[in-house]
Amino acid sequence: MKFTQFVQYLERLEKITSRNEITEILAELFAKVEKEEIKEVVYLTLGRLVPKFVSLEFNVSSRLFIKGLSGLNNKVFENPAQSNRVQELYSQEGDVGAVASHMVRKMKQKGDDLEIKQVYEKLKIIAELEGEGSQGAKIEKIQNLLNKCSPNEAKFIGRIIIGKLRLGVSEKTVLDALSWFEVGDKSLRSEIERAYGVRSDIGYIADIVKGYSGEELINELSKLKIEPGIPVASKLVEREKSVEAVFERMEGSCLVQPKLDGLRAQIHYKKFNNKKGNAKKSDVQIFSRNMENTTHMFPDLVRFVKSNLNNSINSFVLDSEVIAYDPESGHLLEFQKTIQRKRKHDVKEKSKEIPIKAMVFDLLYIDGKDISRNKLEKRIQKLDNLCQKFENPPNDTEHLIEMLDSTKVDNEDSLNVYFEDRVGEGLEGVIVKKFKTPYEPGTRNFDWIKLKASIKDDMIDELDGVVLGYYHGKGIRSKFGIGAILVGIYNEKCNQFETVAKVGTGITDDEFVTIKKDLMRITIKNKPKNYEIGNNLKPDIYVEPEIVVVVEADEITRSKMHTACKDDQGRGLSMRFPRLKIWNRQDKDVEQTTSPKELEDMFNLKNK
Repeated sequence: MKFTQFVQYLERLEKITSRNEITEILAELFAKVEKEEIKEVVYLTLGRLVPKFVSLEFNVSSRLFIKGLSGLNNKVFENPAQSNRVQELYSQEGDVGAVASHMVRKMKQKGDDLEIKQVYEKLKIIAELEGEGSQGAKIEKIQNLLNKCSPNEAKFIGRIIIGKLRLGVSEKTVLDALSWFEVGDKSLRSEIERAYGVRSDIGYIADIVKGYSGEELINELSKLKIEPGIPVASKLVEREKSVEAVFERMEGSCLVQPKLDGLRAQIHYKKFNNKKGNAKKSDVQIFSRNMENTTHMFPDLVRFVKSNLNNSINSFVLDSEVIAYDPESGHLLEFQKTIQRKRKHDVKEKSKEIPIKAMVFDLLYIDGKDISRNKLEKRIQKLDNLCQKFENPPNDTEHLIEMLDSTKVDNEDSLNVYFEDRVGEGLEGVIVKKFKTPYEPGTRNFDWIKLKASIKDDMIDELDGVVLGYYHGKGIRSKFGIGAILVGIYNEKCNQFETVAKVGTGITDDEFVTIKKDLMRITIKNKPKNYEIGNNLKPDIYVEPEIVVVVEADEITRSKMHTACKDDQGRGLSMRFPRLKIWNRQDKDVEQTTSPKELEDMFNLKNK
């Protein structure tokens, strides 16, 4: 496919917000492209070059891209007079794509009729440049590419490079579109989603769907199994209002584990052999709940795994919660401490300052076998056997992997005692699981149910939301330039962000400074097409939907001001007396925040 044809589809997607329309346009696109280019098409439609778990980013800022535009079609990188004009245009537009399109149009370029694979390869080369002099080399290659583009091609190339494509297309939308492409509706979504759950490479899945059909496609998708080094979509939990309600859902004896407030971490281990069959090296990789590679955050955990297994285990995939702890008292610490490990610089120093433990609670793969479809009770037995190999670390090293307490309960009273004990220890609550269920990647159902300490008082459970904008401060807060933030949740069905809280409390002076700095980086001029905000709540400044926060409140109530979960009277759900609990929860994507269904469940559980 010609890149200009691909861009025409992106232009159509840019103009609509309807999830169904987006799905149908993507399905049409997938039907038009050749199998050999479907991967590239899917990645570029998502504004990426590779799956999430592969660490390849352009690392090109808007400022650097604008610098490249100022020297477009010139032998020097920066023409002073043109640079001022380009910067002025960018200040007006706030969109590097629009500026790139303007510059190319000014040069009266029609483009070189590039193939989509050609553009993809050139973009990949730009992203792979690193080291000394790489910034200048990136500018030069960006210029060379734009010199071969039409204005519309330049617009979308610019947005892809700086990570601002914003078409309202997510991996979930692509899964719908792949089903629609194959059978004309979403009836294949569950099979395709299960395959994506165990092989989280959306391009790879698209290649299979493009290459097979009918029963043959179903067979190929069902063959996919977990492999160490490729993250698995995390199993999610539902919630209930009482011990009695939870145990009724379990339908008999069940497994209960403490609920920790840490970072979800999937630990992958694989041993490689040389040609003679002798162990040569081992590899440990760690992935977050949103399937990003976070191995760099935990050098101590990587060392611990490698130094404790020797030749006893060849491979495994563990599901765990990594949490910071106090080495003197052994007490587990709050989430805000653990999240400080999510950094790219000074990691070794931070690992000494904030020691962590991986509390493992499930085993998905062991010694070459995908056991995720085994019953939970069997997986826990195997997990217990594996964790015993970590119990006596050599050289008096810290014990960084522990099996999370996993207790069988046979009646409601036993479950209540366990729950009360964990809450008494200061933990968030418990997770209760059905014994005879498989690990279903990416699903949320009542096989796993969380019961939180907040059911014991009048305070509502906290909510994960997305910052949509902010309001200028008044009075003493005017010095910060911000007085409150507008928080929403993502509605997957209609592809919209809907408001649920205006938050101005629970924020210290130092936090206001950090918040303003973070939000200035993602400020935009106009309200995005998929923000549903009531007239009385329009913020002074809009921001890109990038930052996830945790908000707590006294209760959830009906409100005519907010737009989330509207009833037949047009009243949404809102948080009463909201307070900011956690700023910038980096372990979650904006689409992994509290869903409308969860919000309604929270409201209903308190109002039954």
